Amino acid sequence: MISQEQVERSGVNNVETLLQRLPSSAGNAGNQTNAYWTGNGYGTAQVNLRGLGINRTLTLINGRRVVNGGTGANSAPDLNMIPTAIIGRIDVLKDGASAIYGADAVAGVVNIVTRTNVEGLTVTGKYGVADEGDGAEYAIDGLWGMHSERGSVTAAITWQKTEAVNLASRAPCGLGEVGGVLTCLSSASTIGGRAVLPNGQQINFNQTPGGNGNFYEPYSAAKHNFNSNPFLNAVSPIQRFSTAFLADYKLTDSVTLFGEAFFTHRQSRQIASPGTLRNLAIAASNPTNPTGQNITLVQRRLAEPGARIFSQNVDTYRFVGGARGELGGDWTWEAAANWGRNTGVDGMTNIANLERVANSINPAVCSTTPGAAIPCADYLGAGDLTPAALKYILYNSRDTGGNEQRSVTADVSGSLLTLPAGKLAIAAGVVYREEKGWRDPDALTVLGIANTNQQDPISGQVSTKEAYVELSAPLLANLPLVRTLELNGAVRYSDYNLFGSNETYKLGVNWGVIEGLRLRATYGTGFRIPSVPELFGGVAEGNLTTTDPCSRYSSSTNATLVANCRASGVPANYVQLGNTVLTTVGGNANLSPESARLSRSAGCCSRPSFRACR
Repeated sequence: MISQEQVERSGVNNVETLLQRLPSSAGNAGNQTNAYWTGNGYGTAQVNLRGLGINRTLTLINGRRVVNGGTGANSAPDLNMIPTAIIGRIDVLKDGASAIYGADAVAGVVNIVTRTNVEGLTVTGKYGVADEGDGAEYAIDGLWGMHSERGSVTAAITWQKTEAVNLASRAPCGLGEVGGVLTCLSSASTIGGRAVLPNGQQINFNQTPGGNGNFYEPYSAAKHNFNSNPFLNAVSPIQRFSTAFLADYKLTDSVTLFGEAFFTHRQSRQIASPGTLRNLAIAASNPTNPTGQNITLVQRRLAEPGARIFSQNVDTYRFVGGARGELGGDWTWEAAANWGRNTGVDGMTNIANLERVANSINPAVCSTTPGAAIPCADYLGAGDLTPAALKYILYNSRDTGGNEQRSVTADVSGSLLTLPAGKLAIAAGVVYREEKGWRDPDALTVLGIANTNQQDPISGQVSTKEAYVELSAPLLANLPLVRTLELNGAVRYSDYNLFGSNETYKLGVNWGVIEGLRLRATYGTGFRIPSVPELFGGVAEGNLTTTDPCSRYSSSTNATLVANCRASGVPANYVQLGNTVLTTVGGNANLSPESARLSRSAGCCSRPSFRACR
């Protein structure tokens, strides 16, 4: 658990920083300020318990689900939506959570509990900057509340702005392993253009803007490769405005109405290295070709317009309304409706239209006449692309998308009977939930004409009906070596419109041996249905940062590696060009749910107490 005091003392401006510091948080998760654009993170922030993935950690606010966040058809909520000032505590449940909270809780649950009984107005401001003088952070938090015997009102607002930290200011170049040593590795997509002659020889054209446009020489990775780090951020800029409003009103002595409203607007931006054109066939007769031979321009970095800029504008809404009350004795009930919607618009600048690129190197179509509708372009040499050619081939893309969640819940809780060590407590409830997501990429991106990762549209919906029962039975107490002994269990039945029904359960023992020493054990099952993008996502391309094991394999001392690379037909002089590989991923409507058939855990908690000497 992270307490309110820990949140305030941490000094952080966002929730995910707190959660990602947890020992149970591991593996990749989105971060609101990192350069996460290559993984479609686009400035979102999540938590990843146990390293099992953000889509296997369930995030709740006051025990209720939160709509997924991002730029469309996402797999987890965006933690940016929660004003820091309103956080009362953060509970983390890591064992048997699927039986209690349902699907997606395979790794565990993070429940953010808001503050109550706030009285008056509190305004705080924060400012921070890196030692190098960049990456400044600004934050203003406001919290206001009032309460009486009949009810309470609490409101919070957070404004946050983070400025960029360029990656090259911390890491001058990208590092990769070569012969067991970390070495600077740059991209083989050069600013002058790397081409291959009919005899297989690789050449590179003029690398100096304004230099000899007809110059070319044998390609050399050490001399010609492109360093991308100056065109990437270690911390990307973001600005967000988050609000929350919570209220409750005691309608009668036994019935209380309550409501919650959240709204967040986020603007985030990332930069990326200039785009690369690949495999352009340029004939010997083309006036821009100084070689006199038919060549293939393997890679040419479009450095003239500068970096590509990725931007996102995201709005997230969440509303909860319901009532709770007493049934008699210690029995209580609660019924609530929960609606959330997230919409996003993201864009990219300096994206090449590949159809227009092809037109610009076809002398039968393009013209060198000033003001021509289709200007000819010279891609052989840095700085040779004219403003007219750049205006013709480049455009700014625009994608849209969103997520929506609707749910209705009804719960009762109380005690059935009194055992020798305490009351046998029970909680039961039913849930109906709908979740949908959609994403509409730019038209040229869908057609594969844009010089960026191709994407297909995504649209889909999943609905769920659930019922659950939880028990807590205190069996023994105040005996030798048994200060307390409690047995707890839960079972949940779920019926999905796409996957049929499923049952999950949990059984746990909590044994307080003596004061300050507690042992626990849990046995249970987990369950997760595929998310909307996993089910309905079309084909999309991505960039995987990896090292090809067969690169320079001929100098390796690993006989198995050498044999495997040779058997696969890899040339002995093969060297990986760059450190990314283009990959293709997509959804699959035939996916089956994931299940954890046997989830066991055990632990020990010791809190020694010391008495002062007299």
